[in-house]
Amino acid sequence: MLPFLPLTQTSFAYLNGPDFIAYDEKFFDILGPNASVEHLHTLPYQVHEASCYNPSTGNLFFVEWGPPGGDNGTHNWQYLLRITENNTLIKIQTDPPLYNVHGCVIYNNSMYVVTDGSHNETGKLARIDPITFKQETILNNYYGQPFMGLNDVDVDPAGNFYFTDSIAGVAAGLTPWWYPTNPSVYFVNATTMRPRAVKVTPGSANGVAVAKNMHGEGHTVYLAQTSVSDGYPKNVEDISGDRSLYSYTTSPHSEGLLNNPVLLNNPISYFYDGVRASRNGWIFAGAGDGVDVIDPATGLTLGTIRLGGGKNRAVNLAFGKHEMWIVGAGGVWHVKGVRDELTRAW
Repeated sequence: MLPFLPLTQTSFAYLNGPDFIAYDEKFFDILGPNASVEHLHTLPYQVHEASCYNPSTGNLFFVEWGPPGGDNGTHNWQYLLRITENNTLIKIQTDPPLYNVHGCVIYNNSMYVVTDGSHNETGKLARIDPITFKQETILNNYYGQPFMGLNDVDVDPAGNFYFTDSIAGVAAGLTPWWYPTNPSVYFVNATTMRPRAVKVTPGSANGVAVAKNMHGEGHTVYLAQTSVSDGYPKNVEDISGDRSLYSYTTSPHSEGLLNNPVLLNNPISYFYDGVRASRNGWIFAGAGDGVDVIDPATGLTLGTIRLGGGKNRAVNLAFGKHEMWIVGAGGVWHVKGVRDELTRAW
């Protein structure tokens, strides 16, 4: 019997050279021949999250999240990348300050963010004016119960929100809100602002993305499960935990009810964190080594946008029309010259 030869990092070191790794010809159709990757800013090797790009201001908003940065992991400031000003990177603070922002989406020219909260306030959904950076709380409880720590957010064409509430903030020591509610996915009606739990998750639901339903009315919701990264106390991981990407369909007037769960994809490496759906339905997911591009019809990984290997790690991403920005451990990257149009119609 031949001995088992484990695959090592050395075996795949050559993958750290190219910017793109293709597993399917569709990957080239999406990116085209002129796509390239540039490392704009080198930042500490810790989590960077909540990226959203506002084309009206030419700014990319994102955050440094959790320990070892901030004040024992707590952050009351965010990053702003001024793209039209030679990619100048500055720190900003909202008015009043937001603590431990974890997810962001642009809708109707406003920034909507979700936070873990802190030891002094619960996690919440908030709106930020992109010019003045004044912020207002939209929702900070589930019928009086504090959220555990909101992780990521997306919005459907009608302005209804989906956001995930996970164990991450507790596991990182950012909040004391231990199991007031289950780790869950919530739907929030844009008119009534009434929250509804549409899925209870084992440990952590992480990235969430909304796309047009390929099979009829309603929408498709993609959900990254990352209970593999859970741990309390922090830095303890469950290697048998779920790290899969699931898809669900919604029906009109169903108040966000998730139907027809499908195990769409299991990452080739690491786990999926931030997830975005492009205008034409392609799924882009931060996957450690880079951003995986996934076919929504088959669930197959078409290719990966790489970040050079080493300690660099893709966590979250934001779309421009034919470009995207990736944030994660090691800084912020710009992918430009993408053939396919990425920004959604809403």
